[in-house]
Amino acid sequence: MDETVISLQHVDNASDFVDRFALEWRRTRPEIDVTGVAGLLRVLRLAAHLDRELALLCVHQGLKPGQFQVLAALRRRDPQPLTATELAAAAILTSGAMTPILDKLEAQGMIRRQADDADRRARCVSITAKGRGIIDRALDLRMARHRELNGVLDGDERAALASILRKLLLAVEKPAV
Repeated sequence: MDETVISLQHVDNASDFVDRFALEWRRTRPEIDVTGVAGLLRVLRLAAHLDRELALLCVHQGLKPGQFQVLAALRRRDPQPLTATELAAAAILTSGAMTPILDKLEAQGMIRRQADDADRRARCVSITAKGRGIIDRALDLRMARHRELNGVLDGDERAALASILRKLLLAVEKPAV
């Protein structure tokens, strides 16, 4: 048995949802062994919690999560504008989802769209002072929460986690052949 899954007799404060999840499967469908994917299950569970926290943060900032992602991508590259395609890739959104997000942000005065000098058919998107102020406040809150979460790990653990997650992300985001 993998050490990441606790025994049926030993449930203590160190168990998490994935430990209980694995025990339930072991009891009802013992042929399903989730111990080998416990780490990925924890990543999925953590991502769901972080997504919920982001949604709550966004509500307080008058944003939606997709708008947060777009503004954050623009802020990272500020003052360089980005195309809608570049923004969609950065925010992991479809081009169809991008148009209403950009329309709303532009109507609220948080972004500006203008023709691309190199390609008149394309439009470049840049962040406005208003958008910059809103995303800076939201990012400060988001990063404070990330620092709080990282505080439960020591430096070696943070480095190991970052390295392992990079490896998994590269496997998922590898370019199609």
